Amino acid sequence: MHAALAPAHAVIEERRALYRMGLELLSPGHEPVPVAQLDNPLFRFRIGEALAGRLPFTDADDDLGPITTELSAGPVSIRVATGAGANDVMADAMRVIQTQSLPGRRPPRLLTGDDEALATVEAGLRKVREVSPALADDLLAHVGLLVILDPATSGGLISASSRLFPGLILIDRPSSAYDVAEAIIHEGAHVKLFDFAITRSFLGADVAEGRVFRPSWSSAVWPVEQVVAAFHAYTCLAQFAEDVERRGETPELGPNSLLSRARERATEIGRWLLGEEDALEFDAKWLLRTLMCDGTGPEPLSSVTRPVPPGHYALDPLLRLARMESTGRVLAGRPGNPPELHWLDGEAADLAVEIGQAPAGKSLPEIGAERAAVLAALVEATLVRATPRGRVLSSSDGTHASEGN
Repeated sequence: MHAALAPAHAVIEERRALYRMGLELLSPGHEPVPVAQLDNPLFRFRIGEALAGRLPFTDADDDLGPITTELSAGPVSIRVATGAGANDVMADAMRVIQTQSLPGRRPPRLLTGDDEALATVEAGLRKVREVSPALADDLLAHVGLLVILDPATSGGLISASSRLFPGLILIDRPSSAYDVAEAIIHEGAHVKLFDFAITRSFLGADVAEGRVFRPSWSSAVWPVEQVVAAFHAYTCLAQFAEDVERRGETPELGPNSLLSRARERATEIGRWLLGEEDALEFDAKWLLRTLMCDGTGPEPLSSVTRPVPPGHYALDPLLRLARMESTGRVLAGRPGNPPELHWLDGEAADLAVEIGQAPAGKSLPEIGAERAAVLAALVEATLVRATPRGRVLSSSDGTHASEGN
């Protein structure tokens, strides 16, 4: 079902493109960074906070190579923080995460130099791939770093992930391979959903406003964003639980395992979301209905009906376009404070590229009446602007200059 929405490799390609363009917009002229840095949760935090307008972008020495051990997990690999300097490199991240989740407590410390814990993590990676190979590979592709916490400082945490540091998974010192395997499914589902949310049509800016869910098994109150994340995680855990049961290994699960309750909880959460799905965008609705085995599917997206007047149309000259090799989608970026990023699909992607390749823009007859609605959507998003014949836009404020000037 994930692959029907977007295969993991396509989502990863698009996610990397988003961070690469984010860096270009936030720090023009910055040297390109390697793929490992684009996948680094610490780097992604710096880019994400700057794109959200919360913090200015600054360079930092957050290379994970010297402090991590790379473990093989089938066709993908996973980095585990093991080096002696890991606590120093991760200190700021631990402070931010602690403030976000349990303010007032001291940040947890990483457990490093523990060969037995690392061996258990490696055994957990093997276990999750033995039990649910397709699900494991699908989720592990989105994990950038796994951190083992010192149980003396973790405050009883079992596993966690932070949307501020996407791709980061935190686990307490595991006692069994199944502890690790379940944590990978649970938190891997969260980090995959985050990658969906930044590359697909998932959650609007005001989804949490006035909408809360109260689970029957807890006194917690969840906003919609957290409800969607929990539904997705419990659904993945329920699939994993069925695979564990088929192998006859349910007795091997730890006392804190959620697998026996996963399907029941996923169903409860999903039913609530179906009643509140107007808070979700198209791809989130599709995933919800598909995972809930609801055959109706969401209503098709309505096209823009506002007509566009005859004339020439050109891209905003400040706009940058990046086309995805695997899907053909286009990422459009525009500098600003903060910068803007837009994903374009199908005909919108094709038309944006086509107009961008025409130095003087294209007339409405050249574009074609059959694509007027697509053009109208690009104009409404201010990615494309009308320009008098023979002139091109010289700035994003809509002024014009004659060709050749």
